[in-house]
Amino acid sequence: MLRKYLWTALAATLLILIPVAVVGCPQENGSVDDNGTIIPVDGDETTALSIADVVKLLEPAVVRIETPEGSGSGFIISRAGYVLTNNHVVSGFTIVKITLIDGQEYDGVVLRTNEDRDLALVALINAPLDIVNANLGVSNEITIGEEVVAIGYALGLEGQVSFSAGIISATRDLDGYEYIQTDAAINPGNSGGPLVNLKGEVIGINSAKYVDVAIEGIGLAIPIDETKEFIDF
Repeated sequence: MLRKYLWTALAATLLILIPVAVVGCPQENGSVDDNGTIIPVDGDETTALSIADVVKLLEPAVVRIETPEGSGSGFIISRAGYVLTNNHVVSGFTIVKITLIDGQEYDGVVLRTNEDRDLALVALINAPLDIVNANLGVSNEITIGEEVVAIGYALGLEGQVSFSAGIISATRDLDGYEYIQTDAAINPGNSGGPLVNLKGEVIGINSAKYVDVAIEGIGLAIPIDETKEFIDF
């Protein structure tokens, strides 16, 4: 019982302190360079973006991916129109439909996949010249407890991208592969979308979640460092 009250008191303290920190530290917004690449914020957590800024910055780089069997998410990693996603989002198909934030639809060709690591690289056909690509961070530099945002088209819903905020809860080794554990909500349809830090950098790919009546807030993302050799083009 004492432990329960201690956790309640701690939670109340955090709720009080966090708004004070935000008010006292003016934030610098990220931006997009002339090549259409999202520029992350430099510096430590005191120069982090607000969650609203992350939403505004990353939303144009996130796409909806559809196949005859379902839908998921992905994110643009190159102005040439390359999209990174999960293998299970496109599994069994070579051509998929990709919808950008403005509603424009394009065919995408699945260039390569890694079933074991659940990765897929897709290329937009006739990609527009003004697309924005996400900036890939360094997942080896993540800190347990740092704030993150999971982005994607939850439940395959059309229209605006869904965003959910949380923290990095842990790193896990499961079946020989490393994952980032987060309590940010990762729902069906979020698969393949980016997990982003508050500098506007992609640090992981939303991949899975534990589902059980006794489990809450355990989502898993593939560390972005483990994708860089796969996407080397």
